[in-house]
Amino acid sequence: MVIYRPHRELLEDAMKEVKEFNTFDDMKEHVVKTCGMLNGASLFTVDDVVINEEYVNKDDRIGWQDSMYVCIKRLGNDDYMKIYGKPQCIGMCATVYMKNKSK
Repeated sequence: MVIYRPHRELLEDAMKEVKEFNTFDDMKEHVVKTCGMLNGASLFTVDDVVINEEYVNKDDRIGWQDSMYVCIKRLGNDDYMKIYGKPQCIGMCATVYMKNKSK
């Protein structure tokens, strides 16, 4: 299982949008459907969504033991890999978490 929350200004707001998925691929498809569309046009694809597994953080505030950045490599015509040299964060995910704190 994978849990995901989008990036928001306040953690409280992000936690209102928490979703659980069976796989990372299921989560990526959700990210594309909820963040990657504008007027029916795709701003990025599942292949543009990456999980930064190099930086894993324990977030005791919400009980996520292995929080990882969910990033995108491009948004529309903006290629973040060319512009910044790395993908840009749009949310967080985890595979080890306490369900009662996350919802």
